[in-house]
Amino acid sequence: MQPIQNFFNQITQPKKVIITTHQKPDGDAMGSSLGLYHFLIQFGHQVTVISPTNWANFLDWMPGIDTVVDFDLNKDKCKTLVDEADVIFCLDFNVLHRTKHLEPLLKHAACTRILIDHHEQPQVEMFHYGISSTAKSSTCEMVYDFISDSGHADKINLDVATCLYTGLMTDTGSFRFPSTTASVHRMVAFFKDLGLKHTPIHDNIYDNF
Repeated sequence: MQPIQNFFNQITQPKKVIITTHQKPDGDAMGSSLGLYHFLIQFGHQVTVISPTNWANFLDWMPGIDTVVDFDLNKDKCKTLVDEADVIFCLDFNVLHRTKHLEPLLKHAACTRILIDHHEQPQVEMFHYGISSTAKSSTCEMVYDFISDSGHADKINLDVATCLYTGLMTDTGSFRFPSTTASVHRMVAFFKDLGLKHTPIHDNIYDNF
């Protein structure tokens, strides 16, 4: 697996992109996926978020959720999308079996697979580029770093910020867990400067975990 920085020069080249995450996605999984979606579409990429399964309805308020494809309900469509993809981003999981029945498609996909994840023992041989860091609070924080480190922080709009903030809230326990580092607070400050408003919806999301 090459360092994810080696992929940065391809970000502005429009491609067919799939973003996927683990089955039964939580706030961090869906937040990181949709945050990356809202970032990538600004470069003209054709982007589809595929969830391996359904997701809890308390995530249905998120911007872009109506574009997410449920693999279990759309297997043929998803197979076509994966077969035609140039790049697959794999977020908030690091072993393919966590995608349930989507695993065989991902395993045999001929395109580039990219890992962004904060769990232990990544299946590194399955990814062409990636970053795995247990020191990070959430995959949403890592997607924020991916965007910023690539030199495109100016593309973080309110939709990107709202989605990434959601995962940050859930995986830090509303900023109560030890994973709430200084970098987490700097990320929140950046979002607040953009105009992000904390709402009761964010609190309700955490209450469901």
